[in-house]
Amino acid sequence: MANENWHLSKTIPIAFLVGIAAQTFVLVWYIAGVVNMVEVNSRDIERQDIQVKELKPNHEYAIKRIINNTGAKCMILPLILEN
Repeated sequence: MANENWHLSKTIPIAFLVGIAAQTFVLVWYIAGVVNMVEVNSRDIERQDIQVKELKPNHEYAIKRIINNTGAKCMILPLILEN
């Protein structure tokens, strides 16, 4: 049992070790890219949320104006059709 220490066998090809190292590097690079995309999307969502909150009062005002304008036109239309 004393000689059962872990060691790297010389039968493992160097190409295999290079391949494992390359895959590890690519995996870390991919995960870093995903993390970056998530951070960018969070900032974009926060920015768009602020824009929506700024537009909401203007939107309600525009809807009230449309209702008032169409209401006035609906009242005038029967008078025009009578003539």
